[in-house]
Amino acid sequence: MVTNLKNNNIKIYFQKFISYFVMLFCFFLFPVFLFYVSLNIVLESRVDNVRQSKIKEMDNSLEYLNKYSNNKKYIHYLLSKISDYSQKQDNPKEYLKNNINNLKSKYPNKFQFVVWNENGKVINDLTDKSGYSYVLNKIYENLYEVNNALKRDSSIRIASLKTIKKNLKLLQTFFGRIFITENLKKPLINDVDSGPFLTELGHDFSYVWFSIKPKISFLCFISESFLNDYSGLNKIVNSLNSNNSDIIYGYSEIPNYDNPLSGFPVKYSSSLSIALATFENAGNDVFENDESIVRVSMPQSNIRVFGFYPKDDVWNLDYQKKYWFTLFIALLFFFYSFISFWYLIKHNFFSIRWKLTILFLLANLAPISILSFVTKFYIDNKRISLKKQIISNIEKSMRGIDTQYNNLILEYSNNINIITDEISEKLKKEEVKEKEIKELVSLYNKYEASAIFFIASDSQILLDKHDDKSLMSLDFVSSIGGGILKILNNKQEVKTDNTNALKNFYTPSNPGFVRIVMKNLGRLAKIYIGERTKIYYWRSFGDKEKFNHNYFLMIAWDLDTFQNICLKSYFKNKFKKRKGFDYFIKSNLSNYSYGSKKYENVLYSILEKNPGVYDNITGDIVIDNRKYIFAYLTGVNFKDWSILSVYPEEEIDKEINLLLVQILAVAFISLLFTMIIGHLLSIQFLSPINNLGVATLAIGERNFSHRIPIGDKDEFGYLNQMFNRVIEGLGDFEVAKIVQESLFPGNRFSVGNFDIFGRSVVMTTLGGDYYDCFKINDEYQGIIIGDVAGHGIPSGLMMAMAKSSVLSAPEEIKLDPTLLTTRLHKMFFAIKNERLKRMMTFQYFVLNVKTGHFIYTNAGHCFPYIVNNETKTASFLEYIATPLGIGPRCRCKNYEFDLKVGDSLILYTDGIVEANNEAGEQYGYDRFKISLPEHYDSNPETYYYNLYNKVYKTWSHRPDDDLTIIIVNRN
Repeated sequence: MVTNLKNNNIKIYFQKFISYFVMLFCFFLFPVFLFYVSLNIVLESRVDNVRQSKIKEMDNSLEYLNKYSNNKKYIHYLLSKISDYSQKQDNPKEYLKNNINNLKSKYPNKFQFVVWNENGKVINDLTDKSGYSYVLNKIYENLYEVNNALKRDSSIRIASLKTIKKNLKLLQTFFGRIFITENLKKPLINDVDSGPFLTELGHDFSYVWFSIKPKISFLCFISESFLNDYSGLNKIVNSLNSNNSDIIYGYSEIPNYDNPLSGFPVKYSSSLSIALATFENAGNDVFENDESIVRVSMPQSNIRVFGFYPKDDVWNLDYQKKYWFTLFIALLFFFYSFISFWYLIKHNFFSIRWKLTILFLLANLAPISILSFVTKFYIDNKRISLKKQIISNIEKSMRGIDTQYNNLILEYSNNINIITDEISEKLKKEEVKEKEIKELVSLYNKYEASAIFFIASDSQILLDKHDDKSLMSLDFVSSIGGGILKILNNKQEVKTDNTNALKNFYTPSNPGFVRIVMKNLGRLAKIYIGERTKIYYWRSFGDKEKFNHNYFLMIAWDLDTFQNICLKSYFKNKFKKRKGFDYFIKSNLSNYSYGSKKYENVLYSILEKNPGVYDNITGDIVIDNRKYIFAYLTGVNFKDWSILSVYPEEEIDKEINLLLVQILAVAFISLLFTMIIGHLLSIQFLSPINNLGVATLAIGERNFSHRIPIGDKDEFGYLNQMFNRVIEGLGDFEVAKIVQESLFPGNRFSVGNFDIFGRSVVMTTLGGDYYDCFKINDEYQGIIIGDVAGHGIPSGLMMAMAKSSVLSAPEEIKLDPTLLTTRLHKMFFAIKNERLKRMMTFQYFVLNVKTGHFIYTNAGHCFPYIVNNETKTASFLEYIATPLGIGPRCRCKNYEFDLKVGDSLILYTDGIVEANNEAGEQYGYDRFKISLPEHYDSNPETYYYNLYNKVYKTWSHRPDDDLTIIIVNRN
């Protein structure tokens, strides 16, 4: 009695301990663990974001340093800026003068200038070479021709230009002995080859750069010594370091790469030296330690540029973790102290129902915590996805400009044709009148044409309206109109000479030009005539059937002007309607620009960082402390335009914040529902759950006599009834398992010179594997292995029937493997029906214990192996036959072999060869064959456990099939 009471007390104390431990885990350890994991992720994510941000910032700046580390690139950029900005000034001469003086004061004896005004005349007070007016004016003419030729065709050969051919000796005399005509492209292009070009050796000013622009042009001779120093790099480094950034930029020169030429704080010298040494030795361009992050680049073989970011308190993760973790523990302690205080005042404040409710809440807190971690990555990916989507929308919209351009050409052609068709009908029967002329003038005004000409058949120009940009001589126009009309009227072609405006390709007598005109009559077409590419509309009037063409209409648009009309129409009428988007557009050939002027400098900055890029450029920019996404476009038709579209990231932030609010709302609702449902469930199901819990413990203790009291006739009542049946069935199952285990003959056998070990591992309560080892007579021993398909009671019963049939067989049948196998086959086939379709693989061996001779038959079972320990090899005994119970006939026969002294016979079921690892890969017969000699042991039991532990358990991820292995060793 005392012993029972003591045991009950121990049990009560143990239950209390478990209860308190569960409460401690649920209400303290688990929340603390969640907070610690969350804190680690948040802080590390924060640090990683700072790291990526700083590396990206350094990448952008180092890209700039790399680009202009060479003074050739720097001076090209500097002089290009001076030239571009001078064109925007009301007094370009004064602006250029100030910049020239500034350059000469900063870099004495490094530059000489030649400056021309808008008419190509030398400005003497800004020109360093005096007394060369004629030569300098000729030089301007040649450079002007080169500039225009490159605008028309960037791939043109400079040496093929007539002006260059004519003045080649003059150019060589002026520039220098090693002047190459193709180098004249370098100052006018934006790619890797852009910049000043070499014209002389051993001269004070060996390099030349020039810019030809409408308002003012200049040519600059540059000293070779200037191009070989680091003045440009110094200026850019100083500019970057003066931006109040927390990143320090600098550069150094080989071999003293660890001694920066740009100056550097001594306290960081050690970290910088290690970073530069790591770059030199290992090629790592990003170096990080506890003190800093360093990004290194090599713009030239002898130069290293770097960005150095000294880490601040944000990077001290240990301190941050301790601070926030201590604060959380303090708040948690205060919260529980408050709860305990109320619990002491108001006893039983927490009922078991509320405890269950809070447990439900904590259970929901775990997936919500995981969801919060996933949400962070989802939000980050969503932000990236939104940015890509917006950029895609921008690009898609801007690509529509090309379509709009073609549509507008078609629209203009159709609208003009409507008016000209009416005029053409009138002019078939009568002469042109003032009314028709006015209608044509209205076309000029309505469609903002650059020029309109109406020519009679006698080459007289009846209507002439054009702006200064048309640059078309009236002789040229009358020659074209009159000449085309003569050809259309089948009259004699125009004869041309050197004085005629219609010469070379542009003569009406030239069939190529005639085909162009005829092909494009009545529609707009882009044609290059004279100095510029233009958009033309041609139309003849009269009776075409009678070849009586009396008049010729020519409407022309300067290409830049026409494209300006198209862009203005598109952006102001369509693109502007897109919410949040803004834009800036600028012509590279004229002063056309519109859109938000605040983006003009951004456009210049993008073009500077991406010289020579003729495709879309996208990225991020900051304007007035606001972040934007931008897309820069150069279209197929608008290659001479810079088009920039921007979208504020604030709009993305709004979408992200809305998404966060929705996620938080869902999380809050989930917690609220969990509390409500948990509380209701605890009220409704507490008692039935307790009964089920007690029954479960009884099953765990293998007390199958326990029964749950049946209460209400509801779902729980029905569940309790089913649970009682399960307990009863488990008791029966337990008995069945004991019975099946009694059917196995044991594990270890010694017969003559043979040691045999067999063992079956069942993965469920009842298995389908069968093995046996029995004595037939004094000379022969029987060995059986088989595998019934499936698991559970049906497989266990089939295995028991096989055992019974074997044991009851007469001796003469046991001595003949084929007879015994046929006997089993007939039994399996006889009981086969729709509900019981089991089959069995089977092997039976008859061993002569005196001679070591085996007779065996195989019915679809895994081929046995013979392991030769002397040669360390394993070989199949390959014999194919169908499993028992498959068909009406048993297709098997006897097979004989001898087992040598020291050899082993391995019998097994497919549980080992079909075992899967974590990757889902099967172990397979080949691996099993290799492993057999590796784990050989003369003791069959040791040999078995070598295979089971070192092969099967090591490989198998989750055993799901019965496994039987029999090892026969001959000593």
